[in-house]
Amino acid sequence: MTKARVDRNTAIALALLPGIIVFIFEYIFSVLGFREGLFAQFDIILHILGGASVAWAAWVYVGYAQAVKKLPPLPFWLGVIFAVGAAAIVGVLWEHYQFLHDTFLHTDEQQLEFGIADTMKDLADDLIGGLLLSVLVGGRMSKK
Repeated sequence: MTKARVDRNTAIALALLPGIIVFIFEYIFSVLGFREGLFAQFDIILHILGGASVAWAAWVYVGYAQAVKKLPPLPFWLGVIFAVGAAAIVGVLWEHYQFLHDTFLHTDEQQLEFGIADTMKDLADDLIGGLLLSVLVGGRMSKK
């Protein structure tokens, strides 16, 4: 049985789609001002999903690079480090985006009443999402 090869455009679409969906939800979440009460916990879910979507993109990228022979097979643990590292980098960039948004547009995306604790919690949620996806899905993706 021949293995189907994914073209570059399909690989990019598969990698970016979950992140775009999470970004849209985060944007709606921020615009509608759901920072109080029950919806305040939605931020945790969005950060975990965001970290997972970036890890997904990293695994898809690695799979595509291996399929076109640009990257040799990697040990599972190295793929996990790459995927979680990508989630961490995007999480840091997202927190900087929120900081700049708060500074120049006078919003409260970083929930300034909680300060650094909120930022650190968000980064931890990003890492948790990246790690969960890597452990649950990355192993199967690395064996393909």
